[in-house]
Amino acid sequence: MSDATFVRQADSTWALVDGTGRLGASRYLAVSAFREGLAVVVRFDATAVLIDTAGRELPLQGRRFVWMLPMQDGRAPACTVEGEVGSVDRDGCFWAEVADPEWQARQELTRVSHLLYERGYNVSIDGNVSWRLDDGNLLITPTGAHLGFIQPHQFVVVRPDGSLLRGERAPTSEYRLHVELHRTRPECRCVMHAHAPHAIAASLAGVNLHEMFVTVAPVPTTKYARISSEQSPAVLRPYMDDYNWAILPRHGVVAWAPTAWDAFLRVEGLEHYAKVVMSARACGPIEPMTPEQRIELLTFWGLEHLAEDVPAHRGSTGTE
Repeated sequence: MSDATFVRQADSTWALVDGTGRLGASRYLAVSAFREGLAVVVRFDATAVLIDTAGRELPLQGRRFVWMLPMQDGRAPACTVEGEVGSVDRDGCFWAEVADPEWQARQELTRVSHLLYERGYNVSIDGNVSWRLDDGNLLITPTGAHLGFIQPHQFVVVRPDGSLLRGERAPTSEYRLHVELHRTRPECRCVMHAHAPHAIAASLAGVNLHEMFVTVAPVPTTKYARISSEQSPAVLRPYMDDYNWAILPRHGVVAWAPTAWDAFLRVEGLEHYAKVVMSARACGPIEPMTPEQRIELLTFWGLEHLAEDVPAHRGSTGTE
């Protein structure tokens, strides 16, 4: 008899295959691996629950959760729809955590790190995230970490200059861009860097997303910078004040926002935007928006001060 597992369906949902090989009837938006006999699944109402290898949901005593992490030592870290952070035990009881801001930040970074991997925005040891703590130090991904499997205790703490303060490993080699963004935009407590494939493909193909706003705020592409060097914050610096996201050509994307969830949403939105543009480009030339249309959209986003950066209409190339 084999172990239970999940299989992706043609409609991109997930289904459970139990230990006998039987395909379950329920479908889920997202799933985790089984750990300690239970797996986290996200239902179509966007709430997270725990199921056993037979597909039975663990009774949660009427509570609903917006996110949940896999079981670890008999507890599954979770957050209720009311925003209370804690953990669920094997009996379905919810235990609220003591209000420790650093521990809560570690759980939030773990949650979004796993999402970045599950959504395909990072693979292997790509990407890194950080959070500015109340004392000004930075909670950040350690070097060589796989974000899809990182755990809260593995994040390290660095000083505002990037030097290690607490932790078993050195910080990510991209710590410089995190340090500079936190210094420049102190109200943005989370910085997120991912190797989103469609955004990288757009930069390789020379597609200028800044000209194709669609229905989102403009997305700048920086000059080229070598990875893991002081060049990355240098090429980002011209965009730090006026934007909350950017593409590093041939490398990835960076987003900065007041919360970890907002930073994740920016990465997700940017990658979806790039995917739409690259799909359209594969079908033929793309007609860029006119300068008037772009200025109107900038004004809608409260970015009319960027209107002077809007290039003249250059025809239906959609490229730089």
